[in-house]
Amino acid sequence: MKKWQLLLTIFPLTASFSLIKLLIHWLGWDIWTFDPLTGTLFAAASFVIAFMLSGTLRDYSSSADMPIELATAIEAIEDANLLVANRYPDYAPEPLRKELRAIAQAILAWLQDGQPIESIDHSLERLTCQLTGILEVRDVPVISRIQSEQSKIRLLVYQIRRIRDTDFLKPAYALLEFFLLGATVTLLLVETISFIQNLVVSSLLFTAFAYLLRLIRDLDNPFQYEGRSSLDADLSGLQAVCDRLS
Repeated sequence: MKKWQLLLTIFPLTASFSLIKLLIHWLGWDIWTFDPLTGTLFAAASFVIAFMLSGTLRDYSSSADMPIELATAIEAIEDANLLVANRYPDYAPEPLRKELRAIAQAILAWLQDGQPIESIDHSLERLTCQLTGILEVRDVPVISRIQSEQSKIRLLVYQIRRIRDTDFLKPAYALLEFFLLGATVTLLLVETISFIQNLVVSSLLFTAFAYLLRLIRDLDNPFQYEGRSSLDADLSGLQAVCDRLS
């Protein structure tokens, strides 16, 4: 059902469109004749949709990998933590592991439940404090590796924050919505010899336009969660890290 979830949300709009077109036909207001200029309008709307969709698909592909990269960075720090524990019997890996689990849980709470991002910053600061245990055994290369992964976590978190909280495509959305509004009005007013054929084709075209607009909006922000999007980035990798660290 998940793959049909987005389409099912469009059907009420399609039903409303069909009823409005029936009303316009009953009132005799469908006075628009399909001509080459009308075809040009639909072609322009399709071009703008294709342009927006290609860009958002590319950005979505890179954004969807960010939770996996976060999980990998946390796992890499834990690997370094275990390496030091195996090399130096006096070193206790549990404190650092506890902070890694806190970081993963803070990221999940931030993404899924809308918790403040400051909790992630505090967890990363506590992680830095736990590196003193490795300093005591003087394993500098391991510390450098951990700090590198720590910087990667911080960078990914702020990239996700930018994607969630900033809409960079507002001017493009304005153009897209303008063309789709024009195409919708044209579909409502256009007249053909067979009204039934006109109604079916117009409803299908409207469904395609509305679906693609909604799809582009969902792809533009894959970190919404709580049922606000059908194309959220998968967090199972981060959840698996939390489980393993527990």
